[in-house]
Amino acid sequence: MTEDNSEFVHVNQSTQIIPSMHLDYVHWVSFDTYGRRVATCSGDRFVRVWDLTDSGEWTLAAQWQAHRGSVTSVCWAHPEFGSILATCGSDHDAKIWEERSHTTNTMASRWTLRASLTEARRGVTCLEFAPRHWGLKLAVGSADGCVRIYEAVDIMNLSQWPLAAALQSFEEGSKLGCTCLSWCNGRFEPPTLVAGGSHLVIYRYSESARAWQPLVQLPAPAKGDVLDVAWAPNVGRRFHYIASAENQQLRVYKFRRDAADNKSNDISSNKHLKLESSQTIDANAWRCQWNVTGTVLASSGDGGTVQLWKSDLDGNFVCVSKVQGDLSQVTAKIPA
Repeated sequence: MTEDNSEFVHVNQSTQIIPSMHLDYVHWVSFDTYGRRVATCSGDRFVRVWDLTDSGEWTLAAQWQAHRGSVTSVCWAHPEFGSILATCGSDHDAKIWEERSHTTNTMASRWTLRASLTEARRGVTCLEFAPRHWGLKLAVGSADGCVRIYEAVDIMNLSQWPLAAALQSFEEGSKLGCTCLSWCNGRFEPPTLVAGGSHLVIYRYSESARAWQPLVQLPAPAKGDVLDVAWAPNVGRRFHYIASAENQQLRVYKFRRDAADNKSNDISSNKHLKLESSQTIDANAWRCQWNVTGTVLASSGDGGTVQLWKSDLDGNFVCVSKVQGDLSQVTAKIPA
């Protein structure tokens, strides 16, 4: 289905307008694993946590000042490790927060700072916890072009997060440095992640070398930097999808993984992950994300519309739906 005749879905009755209470732009919104809690962060230095009630309403559960500068990203850890949030900001820090089960009624006191990760030389732009089967690991990208990987030594003592690796992915003098990252969640793959900035680069952990090594570097966008990247969940496929949002275009890469190649321990041969094809889609894309099965890709830009993409029989991604919320309520609340 092409863009011209794609279904345009207006979300009206199911749209809930949530007053963010932030005093600046909201930079990131993160759902927990079960989709019943949402964390937001903003340029006002605050983080807010929202809970979904049984009646379907989102209510503010906690709020606190998390950083000395703008908070750029927030991410939930898997609930297997407890109620844990990671935040990062323009103050060069990434922080680990844990929710206390027995506390007072004040919103700010529910979340306790457990660790501050201060190795970044410039503002921290993105972070993401690793899939739970690799343990409690956190990847942090910053404007100095470096991706740093931390690992909790003891999940019962969250104050210790030694630096496991520092991957200088982009030149420190580049405009934005590392802008985004995403983990591969395949259970039969070694720890692997993709980082975005002036281009995309994939890293994989080598057991033989006991180090993270670059696996594939992809071409730079024709204009600007990569704004977001998403590694599709792998549900038994013999290939991987990676999507990158590049402002005026959306790119989907297909990587083939060959079981025969996995017998080799030579990561420098790039035979573990081969670029099979790529597709460039003309779309206004600032953010992108896959569904839980890795079959539907959602992208959004500055037009207030979410586009849903799905692969056709020829393997090309086409727009199958557009979702736009009822913005009349928002417009009505904007003062003249």
